[in-house]
Amino acid sequence: MYFNNKPEITKFLDALKHIFVIMRFIIPILMFIAQTGLSQSIADCKVRFDKYLNLKGSLDDRVKFESNALYILNEKNEKEFAVYANEMPVLSEFFENSSVKEQQKLYTLKGCNKLSKKQLDSLVITMNSDSKLPRSNPSKPLQNIRIAIDPGHFSSNYEDSKVEGKYVKLVNERSRKKDTITLVEGQLTFLTAQVLRNMLEEQGAKVLMSRTQENITAFNQSYADWFKYRRNKVLDSLKQKKELDDDKYKILKQFPKEKMFWAFFRDYELMERAKKINTFYPHVSVIIHYNVDDKNSPWTTASQRNNSMCFIGGAFGAKDLAKPSNKLHFLRLLLGKQLHQSETIGRLTMNSFEKNLKITRAKQSDADYLMKHTLNTNCQGLFCRNLILTRCINSPLIYGESLYQDNAKECAMLNTSNYNDYGVKTSERVYLVAKSYYEAILNYFKDPEVKISGK
Repeated sequence: MYFNNKPEITKFLDALKHIFVIMRFIIPILMFIAQTGLSQSIADCKVRFDKYLNLKGSLDDRVKFESNALYILNEKNEKEFAVYANEMPVLSEFFENSSVKEQQKLYTLKGCNKLSKKQLDSLVITMNSDSKLPRSNPSKPLQNIRIAIDPGHFSSNYEDSKVEGKYVKLVNERSRKKDTITLVEGQLTFLTAQVLRNMLEEQGAKVLMSRTQENITAFNQSYADWFKYRRNKVLDSLKQKKELDDDKYKILKQFPKEKMFWAFFRDYELMERAKKINTFYPHVSVIIHYNVDDKNSPWTTASQRNNSMCFIGGAFGAKDLAKPSNKLHFLRLLLGKQLHQSETIGRLTMNSFEKNLKITRAKQSDADYLMKHTLNTNCQGLFCRNLILTRCINSPLIYGESLYQDNAKECAMLNTSNYNDYGVKTSERVYLVAKSYYEAILNYFKDPEVKISGK
């Protein structure tokens, strides 16, 4: 190629530089589509919608699928937002690699308009690349992989746990004498998280814990201190930003500590956990809980029933799309690969629970809340459920409910401190739960599909 003068050369080089910049971001997306085998078509989204997202048909009037587009409908059954087939590869990546604020801006500006090639290119350039996996290290298989751990609840003693209602105090009939056993779920989850963190860090992982001390919330203080010192400032701020109307503001101001927890703080603190985790840009997130037999309420005597279960995102109801931010979380799960990835790590976790804990997998008929609020996946014991953390955390995730604390055998074993490894003195059952998550994470990142997809 021959140029007559320097301006022509400069112009050509500038154009070439622009092409290289665009291709730098386009090529990874093209490679993702070609290599992972995860389809990104309207028809595939419809399958995902039916199996994982649409709880008992409740979204039939809120989401519409056509041959070349899908639409989010408003309360008046009018088309509010559209995703066209040619936009899907970019938008599926955008909703997984951008902030809620950026997504809301796109949602408002785009509406049902079609994005031009230039607009799609600009979205690619703005995407966050922190979700990409680091290079593998044979000696430390989790080297520089970011893993977020959320130890469920926060109370670690009986008195404080009465506010949350997350404890069991029961008579162990299996003992020669009727011994009273008290178990606090927030303490069990925190001990499990500590063991798991130490296991993961030993393999090179970078680990974030959403709460870092016993009896401390995600706000780095106890609930009692939050109620005493921060409650009024928070409510005043939310009112000023018009996120609380006057009537609700006045009601919450009068609530005592226990009532304030259930009416406001519980969900507010969960959103803070999600915010912390999303700022960390994890490659995977683990939400740790222990369960109880819902048919054994009020949990004063031991149950003979026991099983394990796990949750991933999905199972949206019609009311869930009333809030604008929930529409964005829904679109991320509908368009992208996170549900598929979460199901993979969920299957691996259920396999580990079964192998290490030697207890059965839950069926949907085992609990009323499973029948009402979940959808089955391809793995028994793994359910789609639309909880705050399964909805709002932007990463592949697993939400574990590993065993029944009120089971006659489990309560006795959990009440011991017979295991001391990885720097944490606890029961062997807690160690086995942590080991189960650890094995699932290791196997997840050994999966060739995970390595190819880069997340």
